Amino acid sequence: MTGAATSNETVVILNAGAGTIRDRRPDDVEGVVRDAFAGHSEPITIELAEGDRFIAAIDRAVARGCGTIIVGGGDGSVNYAARKLAGGDTVLGVLPLGTMNLLARSLGMPQDLEPALAALAEAKPQRIDLGRVNGRIFHTLAGLGYFAEVARARAAVRDDSSLPFSRYIAATRATWRAFTRAGVLQLAIETAKGNKDVSAYALLVSNNRLSANGFERARLDEGVLDVHFAEGAGIGPRLEAAFDILAGQWRENPAINSIDTPHLTVRSHRPRLWVSIDGELARLQTPLVFETMAGALQILVPPAAVAD
Repeated sequence: MTGAATSNETVVILNAGAGTIRDRRPDDVEGVVRDAFAGHSEPITIELAEGDRFIAAIDRAVARGCGTIIVGGGDGSVNYAARKLAGGDTVLGVLPLGTMNLLARSLGMPQDLEPALAALAEAKPQRIDLGRVNGRIFHTLAGLGYFAEVARARAAVRDDSSLPFSRYIAATRATWRAFTRAGVLQLAIETAKGNKDVSAYALLVSNNRLSANGFERARLDEGVLDVHFAEGAGIGPRLEAAFDILAGQWRENPAINSIDTPHLTVRSHRPRLWVSIDGELARLQTPLVFETMAGALQILVPPAAVAD
C-alpha cells in the first residue's frame, strides 16, 4: 500500500506483454500514447516494459510519490498497481490493452486504444471499492473451481502462438479445457445471512454486484461482495449454465445461486485451494476469508461513466 502522493507527475507504464501491444507492435503503441500526452502541462513519463521490468517500473513510480500512475495492460497488470496503491491518494488510470479488461469495462472505458486515450484525458478521480481474500487484493473477480482452471489453462496456452490476436484463441481453448476438467468442490459458505454447505464446480466472488447479463458492474462503490456458486457435477447442467451465461439469463438458472454480503468465509477439507484473482492464479490456505475494502482506491473515471 502507498501513502499520499507527493508530486503532480503522471507516469504511463505500458505492459509490453499485453495482447493489444503485441497485436499492434510495441513501438507503434508507445508512439500513439506519446502523441496523446504530448500537449499536457504536467510532467509525463512513459515507459514500455515487460515481466519483472514492468513490475519494477510500477514500484519506482509508487516510491517517487507520483500523483497519477496509468497502467496499460490487462486485468492482471492493473491488479498489481491496485495492490500497491490501495489505501493511498495516488490516482490510478487504466488503459485497457489486455483480453478481458473487466475493470476498464466497468469504468466505462472504451476498449480501443485511441478512444481510451481520449477518455483518459477527460477522466476525473473517483474512489472505488476493492475486494480482498486472505489479504490478496482484487479489483474485479476472485474465483474457485472452474475459474481457477481457466486461469491455469490460460497460463499454459498464453504464449504458444505468435499469430495476430492469438490471445483470443488461447482464451477460448483455456475456457473449454477448464469447462471439461473442473472438478466438484465440497465447500462450507459462511456469511452474515447464514451458512450453507455446497457441492460446486465453480464459485465466483465479484467486488460489487455484477450486471444481470455479464461481468460488468453498474457501480463500484456499493461496499458489497457478489457471490455466485454453480452446483451440478454432470456435463448437462454445466452446458446449460454456459448457455444461460451467454444469453444473459444466468441469474434465472436454478443451479446458479447468488448472495450479496460484505464478508464471506469459504471452508474446505483441503488445506489449500487454487484461486483465480483478476485472472491470475494463486494457491491460498483455507479457510478463504473474503472482505470488501470500501473506497480503497482512487481511479480515473471517464465523464460519461461518472454521469451514469
